[in-house]
Amino acid sequence: MSFADDLARRGRALARQRLSPQVRRRLRELQRAVLGRQTALVARTGLSAARASLGAGEYAEAAARVDAVLRRDPGDVPALDLGLRVATKRGAVTEAGSYAVARVERTKLPAHWREARRAVGRARETDPRWRPVVTAPAPRGYEAREGRVLYVAKESRPYLHNGFCTRSHESLRALAREGWDVVGVTEPGFPGTLDVTDGTDGPHTPTAPDRSVVEGVTYHHLLPNAGRRLRDLGHDEYASLAAATLAGVVARERPALLHVSSGHRGYEAALAAGAVARWAGIPWLYEVRSFFETTWTSDARLSETAEYPRRRFATETAMMREASLVLTLSSPMRDEIVERHGIPADKVRVVPNGVDLDRFAPRPRDPDLRRKLGLTDSFTLGYVSNLSHPREGQEVLIEAVARLRARGRAVTGLLVGDGGRRPALEALAERLEVAEHVVFTGNVPFDEVAGHYAQIDVFVVPRVDERAARMVSPMKPFEAMAMRVPVLVADLPALTEIVGSTPGGAGGQRGLAFRAGDPGALAAAAVELMDDVPTRRHLVDNAAAWVAAERSWDAVAGAFVQAYADLLRLGEPGRPARTAPEEGSAC
Repeated sequence: MSFADDLARRGRALARQRLSPQVRRRLRELQRAVLGRQTALVARTGLSAARASLGAGEYAEAAARVDAVLRRDPGDVPALDLGLRVATKRGAVTEAGSYAVARVERTKLPAHWREARRAVGRARETDPRWRPVVTAPAPRGYEAREGRVLYVAKESRPYLHNGFCTRSHESLRALAREGWDVVGVTEPGFPGTLDVTDGTDGPHTPTAPDRSVVEGVTYHHLLPNAGRRLRDLGHDEYASLAAATLAGVVARERPALLHVSSGHRGYEAALAAGAVARWAGIPWLYEVRSFFETTWTSDARLSETAEYPRRRFATETAMMREASLVLTLSSPMRDEIVERHGIPADKVRVVPNGVDLDRFAPRPRDPDLRRKLGLTDSFTLGYVSNLSHPREGQEVLIEAVARLRARGRAVTGLLVGDGGRRPALEALAERLEVAEHVVFTGNVPFDEVAGHYAQIDVFVVPRVDERAARMVSPMKPFEAMAMRVPVLVADLPALTEIVGSTPGGAGGQRGLAFRAGDPGALAAAAVELMDDVPTRRHLVDNAAAWVAAERSWDAVAGAFVQAYADLLRLGEPGRPARTAPEEGSAC
């Protein structure tokens, strides 16, 4: 029996005796003091063990220890704080929200209030019963402008030149050439989140413009100078704000339809755009560019099975169902949407990535750049991508370079791009003793990327076997093909679709594949291409002809045009637009 239990027993025995009120009061004070110290000791011990479990990645054990402390004292603020951290790590968003609210109710601290808003917002945004609502009166007598499309994107040029912005911008340019009246809209806060200015001189608060025009494409920026202040909002609050501000643009621009592409979590832009489309009585299509439900964590044990990814998957599915039409990038992505999300096959279409054939045209190598990069007298295996996400698999390429160097092959790896994983990749190259044979360029200005492609002898896409990597089609292989650089890819469905044969047989092969995640297989395939010049020429001839015929942005825009026309029941963009789909005709 513990001392505390013994004291409680003795206290109950004394209480049965005839004691004066003063003695009884002193006895109660003594019990509270001793038991309080005992409870505090138990709490400190339990929380120390919980922190150790959290640090070791044993989240279930950490959660059980926190729960034991809170059963003794539900108001223990350090326990609530740790419980919030553990629940967030576990992807238990409902539990995290409960801890955050209980903590702020006790502390009243502004920082805790902001955290509670964010924790509850994650749960509310993915609640199937919740949708943002436009509270302004619905527009009366809405008359859409003929052929006008409002294209909703999370970000845009001229501020960013990533693959997402490239697809949006080149698609809009091509659609304009087809005669459509297209206008881009970016998410609330962009580009203020990048600390951009309006270009004026002198000391001032950074000011982002509310409108940008890039190569003839207009982008409206919603609350561009709210920027970082919006980060204090919960996801649900942000979605409601996005719907309200987008509704203002729709009321002014009068589009015939909304075209919304994936946001940072996938579905959040669709939540806002869907609410606005219902408010205005116009159709909307959802362009699914990736599958984001597992991106909330790098812990593979929980990335797909925790509560949060399951809720995100369900919300993504709901947006696909609510949209008038779903577009996506590749056949594997379409299969996933139909088979796993349960969307009717006739509602889902593939509109692949494309390439700017003028920007990425074959060119001679710049000898000065080659010397600067240290590529002289070596066979270059290169990749152009971010160094942020593990799915890109640059480790596989680095290990393949090490194996080839060990065999006496004069090869160099060229990694164009930057990101948070760069130090770890550089450390791997050091450990494998190929640091001087793997070149990290860091960020390269967009206009200089094509010059770096020209330095590559074989373009390698070393992505590892991960859900998004299996299905999402990258843009970079098309750029390499247009520049007549041989392409070697991991054998993932989205990549083998790119290098596979064109109709008509094996003679149309556009590249080679190796077993994903296997540096030995990559090295063997690279040797095959190094030693077989005729095969390299055959592959680049097929690839260049294919991208010119089927993957130009004008060809891609043709698929968008067909989707728009079918959705609006138009033959040509100049005919009068129907502002709302008839019942049952949305897809």
